[in-house]
Amino acid sequence: MALILLPAIDLYEGKVIRLSEGDFSRKSYYDVSPLDAAKKILDAGCDYIHIVDLEGAKLGKPCHLKELEKIASLGMFTQYGGGLRSEGSVKEALESGADRVMIGSLLFKNPDMPSLISNEFGIAAMPAIDIKDGKVVHSGWLENTELTAANAIKTLSKTGFKVFLVTDTERDGLMSGIRTELYSPLISDSYEIVAAGGITTDKDIIALAKIGVSGAVVGKSLYEGGITLKEALNAAKLGGQ
Repeated sequence: MALILLPAIDLYEGKVIRLSEGDFSRKSYYDVSPLDAAKKILDAGCDYIHIVDLEGAKLGKPCHLKELEKIASLGMFTQYGGGLRSEGSVKEALESGADRVMIGSLLFKNPDMPSLISNEFGIAAMPAIDIKDGKVVHSGWLENTELTAANAIKTLSKTGFKVFLVTDTERDGLMSGIRTELYSPLISDSYEIVAAGGITTDKDIIALAKIGVSGAVVGKSLYEGGITLKEALNAAKLGGQ
């Protein structure tokens, strides 16, 4: 099975930006509207998109639902996250057109919430497992836990979650390549892993496909010439052969 490529657009104050290692003082702005960025992805032959509401992650509430609604109207498979810290905000994002939502802090702050979210939203809800120094972080990567990725996924999968977004926060936005050793121990027949953070070249995408990752989020590298979308799509197909 070919790996699914998920081109990313990160949003802040209505603009497309990228951060380095989640640091809001290290923003890169891009001269394209969110909708036009999505149209370019669709026109290149990719009908998946990964939207991160960075402003939402910072403020703790979704801030780009109007942009989400416009992008979802294009007919792409749309996953959205950032600031979804209540059951109500998850519903809002799904009602605004998200096919799948990424949820982090909501699942780690309340022990009853994973079962509730899994039962209510099913495969439309994807836990965000953000890793820093080997442990899970959440709330815009500002709050630490003692959980490893493996422990978090093991616990959450028991409540019914089937797809997990695992982000290498120490490489995110740096175009520094991947660490396959972060993802390899997490591969299982019981659930799927979507990888993010540092994915830069066609070799990175092929390597992830070879170890069994089902999806790859590519962001800054697409905007700054590390790889073209066509090259990334070809690598995703090649890696699955």
